[in-house]
Amino acid sequence: MMMQPQWPGLGPSYELSSLDGADGAYGENALYLGGGAPPAQQPDGIDRPWWTCGTPAYGASGAGGTSFGNLLGTSNTTTGAGMFGMFAGLLGTLQQLVSALLGQVQNSGQPQNQSPLPTGPQQRFENLDVSSTGDPHLAETGTTAGRNGGQAIDERWDSMTSHDDLVHSNQIEGGYRVSTAVTAPDANGVTSNKSATVHANWDQDAITMNRDGSYAIFDGGRQLQLGKGESATLSGGEQVTVNQDGSLNVNAADGRGGTIATTLRGTGGGVDVTTHGHEIALGGDAIAHGMHGQHGHPPRQPLHRPAPQPPQVQP
Repeated sequence: MMMQPQWPGLGPSYELSSLDGADGAYGENALYLGGGAPPAQQPDGIDRPWWTCGTPAYGASGAGGTSFGNLLGTSNTTTGAGMFGMFAGLLGTLQQLVSALLGQVQNSGQPQNQSPLPTGPQQRFENLDVSSTGDPHLAETGTTAGRNGGQAIDERWDSMTSHDDLVHSNQIEGGYRVSTAVTAPDANGVTSNKSATVHANWDQDAITMNRDGSYAIFDGGRQLQLGKGESATLSGGEQVTVNQDGSLNVNAADGRGGTIATTLRGTGGGVDVTTHGHEIALGGDAIAHGMHGQHGHPPRQPLHRPAPQPPQVQP
């Protein structure tokens, strides 16, 4: 009876994991054709094929890495399961890459977990001063920007309420916004600014002046100590200066010639606020008020046409 030859290593008892054994009972490149424990292999000084990577014996994975045998399936796992694990790992990696890409697109232009910029219309100005002083009196003076020349602005009005967005510019990277908080009304209904704050760098930088002259400066969420005559550039790029009289100056630039600067001064009775913008787009409560004033465009009223009359019949 003639026996059909078999290729070495392809019998039913052959262990693929033996291709990647480390030492001991499963030596490197050992061919295990029978049952039981394979014979120990002695080093012979011969270079091994690429699949011998020095991973743990018997196709074990973990501390030493993953063997070539485990990739295809060992005696404890089928070849299909091993291949499924490989493809599952690749799929998981692909999902992580897609999630990271989507996160970058959604957060482009705004760092994650940081405040959004103010909304509302902005208008470009050649020069503009917005002030909130006294009890408080608001004013807006300057010149708008336009192709045919700027238009002069000189408006003053009273406001007894707080302004979370007195004036802002989203043209500054990370935003620049000035807010005021007023005292409780007195017997005559008059209020004063008890504090004023410049917010910048996605609200991570904040400079606050109180009416008693005390102040606080936060740079990237951490408080910064500055004395009179000292200056610092904060993480958002804005510069803060403590003047000798105790007032604060906060300056920022858009990198294209536009600038905005605010002076905060505690008077004991209130906080005087003055913001100057140069060649920059501004928005906020003061700008919205002005848009409905001298230099603004009031909403158009619908035209009222007389109803058509029925033709008269001659007798």
